[in-house]
Order: sequence, then C-alpha cells, then structure tokens
Amino acid sequence: MPAVAPTYQQTLDLQRRRHIVDAARRVFEDAGLEGASIRAIAQMAGCTTGAIYPLFRSKEEIFAVVLGKSLLAVTRAVQSAMQGIAAPAKSLRRGTLALYKYYDAHPAELALSLTLLKGDRKKKLGPGLDEALKGQLNALLGLLAEQVRKATAKPFLPMVRIEATALVTYLVGLLVLKHGGRIDMLGDNAPVLLAHYTKNMVVRLGGRGGG
Repeated sequence: MPAVAPTYQQTLDLQRRRHIVDAARRVFEDAGLEGASIRAIAQMAGCTTGAIYPLFRSKEEIFAVVLGKSLLAVTRAVQSAMQGIAAPAKSLRRGTLALYKYYDAHPAELALSLTLLKGDRKKKLGPGLDEALKGQLNALLGLLAEQVRKATAKPFLPMVRIEATALVTYLVGLLVLKHGGRIDMLGDNAPVLLAHYTKNMVVRLGGRGGG
C-alpha cells in the first residue's frame, strides 16, 4: 500500500515538536534536567506551556527525546568510523576516537548522557523512557565490546563488556579533565592517551594492539 501523506495538522505538530525539542535542548544544556522546567522551555521556544502539553506530557519526556537524538548521533559517528576496517584492534581505536571526538565537540551532550547514570535521581524519566535510553547506551557500548572481543586472543572472554566499560570510563575521564582545564597536567594529548590505553588494553587481554 502507498504511504499515506501526513495531514496538515500532523505536519504542523511535527514542526512544533522539533522546535520545542530544539529549544529544550538549549535549556537542558544550560540548566540540566533538574533545573529545567516546562515554563523555561516554553520561554525558549517562544510559546506558551499550553502549546507544549498536547505534544509532551512532561519535561522528562522531552529530555528523553533530546538525549535519544544525541545517542543516535554519537552511535552513528562510531559506526561510521569503524565501517570497513577489518582489523578489530584498529576498528576499536577508530571507534573509540570517534566517540571521544563527538563528545569533545559536544560536551553538553555528554553531561546530559551522564544524567542517566546518576544514582541519586529522585525519580525516573517515566514509563519506558529510562529503559529505552539505557538500551541505546548499551547498544553503543556493545559496538566497542564486540571489537574488544574480536581483537583479543580469547574471543568469548566474559570480561569484554567490563573492559569496554572501563575504556569508556577512561575516555570520559579524559574529557572531564580537558574541559575542566586540567589536561595540561598530564603533559600529553588526550587522543594520544586514549589510543595508548586502548592498545595496551588489547595487548593485556592477549590480543595484538596493532593493525
């Protein structure tokens, strides 16, 4: 069956949603999830709160859309960097570097992503929202974990997921140091440190760090 063309109202609602989400992203980046409000989002979007509620039930629902788009973008960047590279160790380094470069260019998006990992959040985003976003995070981590598995001498190593998580944790630490103005104390370039850590991790697990 041919696709049914959206109605004028559906098209208008889609445009409004996009405008509200873009405005909300700026509010969240400035104030975080806890500091944001529907009123602040409406002010940024140049509309009333009454124009938002028919499209979104809460600020948490808007936040989930904003963060979902960010996670999709960074996942695509990692996939693109690893595409067509046969050597797993090299693919891992390329994918990790792509992850670093994306968040280096978008530090506010990293801060939003880390909101999901906060253990002191008083409430969840809402039914299904936390699960969906954490699913995206897990899929991103899984891309790197798969390359760790392929690059090591133990293809079914149970710890590959933990090692991939440790790698991302190291990456985030470098970003925090850099954007906090403290990377100079390390006396080196952050991407070089990241590549060094990644190569040594593969060698430590019994693989070949080259390629």
